[in-house]
Amino acid sequence: MKDEQASTTAKVIAGATLLLASDSRTANLVAPGAAELSGLMLSGAFRDRLFAASVRSPPTRAFWRWIERITLPGIVAHFWRRKRWIERRCREAIAQGFERVIVLGAGFDTLGIRLCNEYVHLAVVEIDHPATQAAKRRAFAKGSIEPPAQLKVVPLDLGGAPLPESVRADRRATFVIAEGLLMYLPPADVEGLFDALRGLPVDRLRFLFSFITRWPDGSSGFHPRSALIDRWLAWRGEPFKWSIEPPCIPDFLASHRFDLVEMALTHAIHDEAPDPMALDGENFVLCEPA
Repeated sequence: MKDEQASTTAKVIAGATLLLASDSRTANLVAPGAAELSGLMLSGAFRDRLFAASVRSPPTRAFWRWIERITLPGIVAHFWRRKRWIERRCREAIAQGFERVIVLGAGFDTLGIRLCNEYVHLAVVEIDHPATQAAKRRAFAKGSIEPPAQLKVVPLDLGGAPLPESVRADRRATFVIAEGLLMYLPPADVEGLFDALRGLPVDRLRFLFSFITRWPDGSSGFHPRSALIDRWLAWRGEPFKWSIEPPCIPDFLASHRFDLVEMALTHAIHDEAPDPMALDGENFVLCEPA
């Protein structure tokens, strides 16, 4: 990501949310309230508002579906299948007594805000790059909307920066989410993040993250492969930097003093009818300190 610009990936996922929600065939994938909030996130700048309008309108929606087909077919639905899987585990943790949710690399995600609106006792912390958070603040200001009182926004470049003391000082049982984040960090920063989370002085910790598969030929990313997406991510300054073979996850976690609770490969999150365009390559892990 370019230092002065909000994450392009964050905008793409917000647009994908609007695209799915505006089509009766796919609207059921999107969580209640998420489309409205995603539209708000894309209201801070003229270019973003134009993008949001284009993915909502049937004629131009067809254009974006065509773009998806020639680049990475199935990625739009994949975004929300992973979000549903993550949200279910997060809500289960809240039901089990977790009192704080930390969203790392929150982007324009709506989960934290929606949880705050439902659970008045819940503390939510969103940590993300300052440029992305500034875009989010502008969108809220333009919509004359005050973020929920229990939502704390922490500007931080997660590429090697330590977790702030304000995050470390809270001992409440904490559920941490890193959705679509670790693949963009250098390996040393991924290792450092796991060690930092393991060192949080909280009463209980549960960490949910997604990761990109490293394939036997040494490549990383989604299958089927898209050279266009690889080049686009590199051009936008958001290439994949970290990946791992799924069978290596238990040993990786053990090296950072975590135990594996659950791992789901990409196909396991497709809980509806089989999708002929389903992608493979992004997987999901739930873990706790050993």
